[in-house]
Amino acid sequence: MDKYKHRVSFRLEKRKDKNGNLPEELPINADITFGGKRIWYYSGYRIALAKWDEKVQRVRRNNFNSDDVSAADINQRLVKIASAVDDAFSRLELKEEEVTPTTVRDELKRLLNEEKSTRLTVAQVYQLLIDERENELKSSSATAQWTKGTLTKHKTMLRHLNDFKSGLYFEDVNDDLLARFELFLIGKGLSNNYTHQSMKTIKGFFNWATKKGYNRNVAYQAYSQRFHDETKSDSTINLYALSEEELVAIQTFPTSRKAIDRTRDIFVFACYTGLRFSDVIALRWSNVSGDILDVISKKTNHRQRFALATEALRILAKYPKAPDEDDPHIFPTISNQKYNSHLKEVGKLAGMIGDWITEKQSGRTKTREVRPKYELLTSHVARRTFVTMCLRKGMSPEDIRAVTGHTTADMMMKYVKFDDESKRDKMSILNENAHIGVETVFDHAITDDERIRLGLPTRETYLEIFEGDTASANTHLAVLAHIRGNLDARAEYIKRLPTDKLNEVLEIIMKRI
Repeated sequence: MDKYKHRVSFRLEKRKDKNGNLPEELPINADITFGGKRIWYYSGYRIALAKWDEKVQRVRRNNFNSDDVSAADINQRLVKIASAVDDAFSRLELKEEEVTPTTVRDELKRLLNEEKSTRLTVAQVYQLLIDERENELKSSSATAQWTKGTLTKHKTMLRHLNDFKSGLYFEDVNDDLLARFELFLIGKGLSNNYTHQSMKTIKGFFNWATKKGYNRNVAYQAYSQRFHDETKSDSTINLYALSEEELVAIQTFPTSRKAIDRTRDIFVFACYTGLRFSDVIALRWSNVSGDILDVISKKTNHRQRFALATEALRILAKYPKAPDEDDPHIFPTISNQKYNSHLKEVGKLAGMIGDWITEKQSGRTKTREVRPKYELLTSHVARRTFVTMCLRKGMSPEDIRAVTGHTTADMMMKYVKFDDESKRDKMSILNENAHIGVETVFDHAITDDERIRLGLPTRETYLEIFEGDTASANTHLAVLAHIRGNLDARAEYIKRLPTDKLNEVLEIIMKRI
């Protein structure tokens, strides 16, 4: 009968990544058409485009893929699939069953001995990974690959997957399914930022499953996430660093509650060291030698070694090591959740009751909410405060990165959150310029050697090119101060720069002009 007529061919899946590039190897799929319908069946192999013969729809002879599988073995698999397709339609016709993408796919898997019932579902494999990592944490948390927070994140993701579609198998994963999963998360009222991070989490699990041999479908690797948080980069929304006045208020408010005082100490210590909460709470006295702190970051596994500020040393002195203890933790143990809960109380007692606008984006919808600032005080505010405070004080970006462990200037700048007073100082240059005009490097007796190092033309040409361009003028002044070793002047000019120019100056400084 006509409804059982079909055609099968083999094609490379030429899906480009988000940069418009094809991967080095492409999946080989069986393209099965029948009755105006089409299904794709992954062969389980990938091959480089140059090694594929489109005319005969086979891998060219004497070639191998990156897994060292030969052309002969791959082509034999394709012949087996083509034969199974013919047999599948013959069986459906014999049983007079309806021909649908589902019946064809299921029959094909039975013939190829790839029935779902013989393999684990995505959720079952995910549970194996979670159990493995949880056992690591129980047996040796110091060497475990995940933290408790990461474990909780993956358990939550598994619940989302089960809510979305129970009985999901790896071969079912494609662009359409991943797109629908994103929409499912958005439909639950979750933010774009949470959804974006969740998709990265699930891709990480798929990578593990592929490496372990549970998954052979790599279509997920080329998937481009649909939802991004457009509010995330806005320095006036959601994220902030403490002003100097707010930090002093937190350091000095009186309290007789030990839990609140300990939470304050941990937070202030992080403000003066730039350490993440996970690293602060894991500190032992063996990490401290005099005024030097030497620690391996739990998140990045990078070593951080630096001198402690006076305020950090003052806090350490409150938690002396007992004579009978070998190498105890410095600070009392507390969960991140409990710590952040106490921090809200710390902020409230410190008088951080001013309004702060938060913005959330879910799908295309943005909502704004006015909340007391202390409600947004979390452990990560300390790290942002450290980076911002160091820049205010004139510390070089490379020195800050040596302490925080950030690998690039751009990554570090995500933590820079200037308060209103700092922004007011930046805007004050408008008042200055109204009276004295734009300041340039030629107002500071720049030498020809310095001018050439900065790549600047002569004075007359410079004034013609950069007339009225205050941002560029301040950029050049900041770099001039840097090469002269005048860190105070460099810090002053950096305060005046817009974000794009600030990044430009940081890149120049990193190159050690």
